[in-house]
Amino acid sequence: MLLDNYYCNGVLSADGHSWATEGNVTPYLDRAFGGFNRSYTFGDDPITYSSSGFLWDQFLGAGLSFRNYGEMDYAEPPAGADYFKQLAALKNNEKLVYEQKIGIARLRRYSSRDYPGWNMAIPDIVRMDRFLREFREFEANGQLPNLSIVYLPQDHFGGPVTSAAHMADNDLAVGMLVEAVSKSRFWKETVIFINEDDPQNGYDHVDGRRSICLVVSPYTKRKAVVSDFYNQTSVLRTILHIFGLPPMNQRDASSPLMTNCFTIKPDFSPYQTIVPKTPVDQRPPSPTLPQALWAAAVRSIPMKQTGLKTAFHDELFNRAVWHEQKGVLTPYPFEWAGDHGRGLEKRKLKGVPEEDKDGK
Repeated sequence: MLLDNYYCNGVLSADGHSWATEGNVTPYLDRAFGGFNRSYTFGDDPITYSSSGFLWDQFLGAGLSFRNYGEMDYAEPPAGADYFKQLAALKNNEKLVYEQKIGIARLRRYSSRDYPGWNMAIPDIVRMDRFLREFREFEANGQLPNLSIVYLPQDHFGGPVTSAAHMADNDLAVGMLVEAVSKSRFWKETVIFINEDDPQNGYDHVDGRRSICLVVSPYTKRKAVVSDFYNQTSVLRTILHIFGLPPMNQRDASSPLMTNCFTIKPDFSPYQTIVPKTPVDQRPPSPTLPQALWAAAVRSIPMKQTGLKTAFHDELFNRAVWHEQKGVLTPYPFEWAGDHGRGLEKRKLKGVPEEDKDGK
């Protein structure tokens, strides 16, 4: 089931992961936003931790079980194991050891040591293979954790393969997860919420914070699109409500429960993974001159710190994706990019005057 009126509370990863796991951001993060003088936080700065805690704190405090796969982990592949060598190792069933760096001590204790977190040089299907190995163990012993967080970051682009290959890799990994769960002994009592930490994925024609959310379980409405307003704090509140746990703070307490996503009549039929047509190891073609110029422009952006991009970098990213998918001769639709007021008059709405956008 797909939500088409779903929003992220934050705008990029530094606050997005806080909203997605805490349902809140600290005054420091709000005030220092954009400067990130201490760090572009990914769980590595205690001053950004909300006093109401993380989602897993609620579960652990109630005596429930929790397992983390990659969230707030800065991972590094073994020396010499590039993107393609990791895919080859996966195919040949070779075990690679990834470096893990998680700043939150309690989260580290409940994290899979084999599962790598953030790094665009690591394919998602490699991550999913690590998850499925543990999941099969849970199948055997019947001890699936009450809450699992599975981090699959390849819905970005900028690594060594085409952007289409990154998306295919991410889609395939998500499909593998859903198929495994839907064919398992746990399916009848499981719900999977699939969402982003932030909507920083290009211009949206409805709202800059609109994002993707999928709700997967036997009790979700099949082949349905729900247009109710929900956001990241709605997901947190709904997860807590399912387990009979109270909200973490006023933010998620005031968010709507996602009741319209569910039905009392279950459908226990399993999901079958759809293999993408785009190969996950698709390399960029030998560039023509225009393609080479766009590729060089994108390479100038510090990909290890995507949140520190400027508006100019955002424009480069969007243009690069457009021309990669549409061809270098297809004009970029600049009139639809960025902030514009098209369609407001029909709805009897007015845009914010340009001089007022900086708070003046």
